[in-house]
Amino acid sequence: MAGGKLAADVACLPCLFDHGRLTRARRIQEGRESDQYLCDEGHQFGIDWSKGPATEPQWPAPQELRDLVKK
Repeated sequence: MAGGKLAADVACLPCLFDHGRLTRARRIQEGRESDQYLCDEGHQFGIDWSKGPATEPQWPAPQELRDLVKK
């Protein structure tokens, strides 16, 4: 259940923070409190959803992430 159906696809965090670009990552493993994701560039990472599942779609990327890329 971790991130729920709204978090099946998310922005790849390594692409975003290391390379300044938005890339979709797909959930490859769903856990109780965290999910594992893999992007098209090959980055694998986890997201902790222990505070609850996503309440809005995570892809396309939310505006605040799109704003980060523009800077």
